Amino acid sequence: MTNKKAHISDTLAGDEIQACVSTFVDNHNDRITRLAALKNRAKHQENHLWSIAAFDTDKDTKDKRFYLASKAAHKLNECGNYLLFKNYYTVEEIKLTKMRVCNQHLLCPFCASIRASRSIQRNNPKVVEILRQNRKLKPVLLTLTVSNGSDLAERQKHLMDAFRTLIKRRQDWLKKGRGYNEFCKLLGGFYSYENTYNEKTGEWHPHLHIFGVLEEWIDQESLSKTWHEITGDSMIVDIRRVRKHKELGYGKAIAEVCKYALKFGDLSVEKTWEAYMVLKGDRKVGLRLSGSFGLLRGVKMDDEATTDDDLQEDLPYLEMLYKFVFGKQSYYDLVALKQIEPQAKIERMSEDDELRGQTERESEIELGAKTDDARSGRIAPRARRVNRTAPQHVRKHWQISPYVRVRTRTRIRQWDGFLYNIDLLPYVENRLTNFLTAG
Repeated sequence: MTNKKAHISDTLAGDEIQACVSTFVDNHNDRITRLAALKNRAKHQENHLWSIAAFDTDKDTKDKRFYLASKAAHKLNECGNYLLFKNYYTVEEIKLTKMRVCNQHLLCPFCASIRASRSIQRNNPKVVEILRQNRKLKPVLLTLTVSNGSDLAERQKHLMDAFRTLIKRRQDWLKKGRGYNEFCKLLGGFYSYENTYNEKTGEWHPHLHIFGVLEEWIDQESLSKTWHEITGDSMIVDIRRVRKHKELGYGKAIAEVCKYALKFGDLSVEKTWEAYMVLKGDRKVGLRLSGSFGLLRGVKMDDEATTDDDLQEDLPYLEMLYKFVFGKQSYYDLVALKQIEPQAKIERMSEDDELRGQTERESEIELGAKTDDARSGRIAPRARRVNRTAPQHVRKHWQISPYVRVRTRTRIRQWDGFLYNIDLLPYVENRLTNFLTAG
């Protein structure tokens, strides 16, 4: 077995990760093309799983790989079929807002890019905040490797055990003051595992990326000796200073750590499924493929900071719905377009209409009062504004209100014993006479 040199790609995150971040209108077509390429790869992975699952889909069989393949294929079939974008044309920005995903980032490149994008957006503000609080801190990118091997489960477990030992030595030095090494100079960081495959040698290459902050520079040669002592088969480590980009800040270096656990571009669909079964099926190997420690483990952010979403609530936008079309040339087709006005603007318009209506009603009341006063020849006081609300319960025509019922009973009690002493016979006779005479 040979060691593969620790490598940090020049493109770092790559275009795939940037496909899930909000972009300007000019880059939207390229973004749709990259998302279609990711979905196309996921579709090929789904077809391969259907070919495996076609033999057996019984959950209770001795070998559950066929059932798991069927289950994963069903999820891939529903992932990324529709994408809903919001085009804020007034600021020339487009955001991907809604989509259905399968959350199988070890199997689906579409979900892997979304997971990587969210991880970048989550960790980038933490790094900026930590470096703002302490100007003496230096950001670094550290890569640790182990020897290549054909057994992915064994190699991955070997790398994870070695890194746990390194973390444990750092904790012992912080708490008990023993076991000091160059890795202890890291005051905090976050990390992720990555696995690549060499088709020529047939070997897996697991390695670990760490974005860390420190005040005193690490001696690479001393750290290499410590790492070789722990692993027993590898002494290759890579450490380099992270420079802040003028536009992207530390985004490129953070993207190198937050990218996929599997490099789908170098893996066939068969090898992807093999790696998925190892990393997802074995809890000891695939339990945690990323994490953080030290200063970057828990960073309190400024809750009062205004986000882009808050600023865009008052902006009109176009809803654009895309549907994936699979074929020799897979692509996303625009199937629906809808103009949406901001909710805040609609509420303001309704408030303005209500205020305008109240003003008109007040004017009508005042005009009616002035007209009546003019007819009567007197000056009336200023019309009083009455807010009439709709009744909670509408009374039907045959029902008697409680108020009328009580008043009637009171009147009957007042006139009882007096009303019936009145001699009504002459009155009735006169009315009958007048009625007959008129007839």
